[in-house]
Amino acid sequence: MFAEENATHAIFHHVTGGPMHSKPYEVVIEPKHVESHGIEKRYLIAEVLEKDGQKVKAAVRQAPPLLCQRWILNVLEDLGKQGVIPEGTYSKWNEALETGPFSDDGAPSKKSLGDGDATDA
Repeated sequence: MFAEENATHAIFHHVTGGPMHSKPYEVVIEPKHVESHGIEKRYLIAEVLEKDGQKVKAAVRQAPPLLCQRWILNVLEDLGKQGVIPEGTYSKWNEALETGPFSDDGAPSKKSLGDGDATDA
C-alpha cells in the first residue's frame, strides 16, 4: 500500500494468482480504502518522499510477479538500490520472510533435518 500519512485511500500493490489458484501470478495496482475489508494488518516499511512516487511505481511494474512476499522483497531491493528507502530495509524484511509451499517461485523452502533443525532446500 502506498499512502500519505493519515490518508483514507491508498494505492494497493499486490500479487494475485499462483499455484494455489491455478493461475499465473499477476501484479495488480489499484486504489483502495486504507481500511479495506480483507487487509488484516499493515506495517510501515518505509517513508517515501513524494518526488520518489514514480520510482515506486516503476519498481512495482518491473518486478516479475512471484509469491507475494518474494515479489515485495524484490521491489524493496530495487528501491533500496535506488536510495528511495533506507539501507537495511530489504534485509530486515528478508529475515521476516515466511517460507512458502512453492519453492520454485522465489520463496525459500525449508527441509527438516529430523532433529528439529531446518536447512534451506
